[in-house]
Amino acid sequence: MYIKTKCLVCGTNQYHNLNLYALEETHFIGLESATKYTVENIEVTDTVTEEELVHEILQDLRPYVHDGIDVGDICRILEKSYGIAAAYCWDLVARLKIEMDMYCPDRHHLYFVKPSNHSKNLPKH
Repeated sequence: MYIKTKCLVCGTNQYHNLNLYALEETHFIGLESATKYTVENIEVTDTVTEEELVHEILQDLRPYVHDGIDVGDICRILEKSYGIAAAYCWDLVARLKIEMDMYCPDRHHLYFVKPSNHSKNLPKH
């Protein structure tokens, strides 16, 4: 699972891939049960900058992105395929949107920015 932090030295966003090891205990009392989790160890397996993570995701995701793709679908891909914590998906979608030259007019779907006919007629400097 990737979590986001800020570098204390330069202030850039960094993502840390964590492996969480927990012990699960289930207690039964009659027909009811309660489960308790105890964290045994947390291990950082990788640290990347936001730019590196976005670049890696773009390489895999770009062929599947289309006009009108649902932002929720992208978030689910980020969570399931890349292990991004749900709290940080919108931050990454914002970066991906910029990198893929897309916009989100309804805050639910992404569309590619297409050059208008007007911009084709503008003089080049």
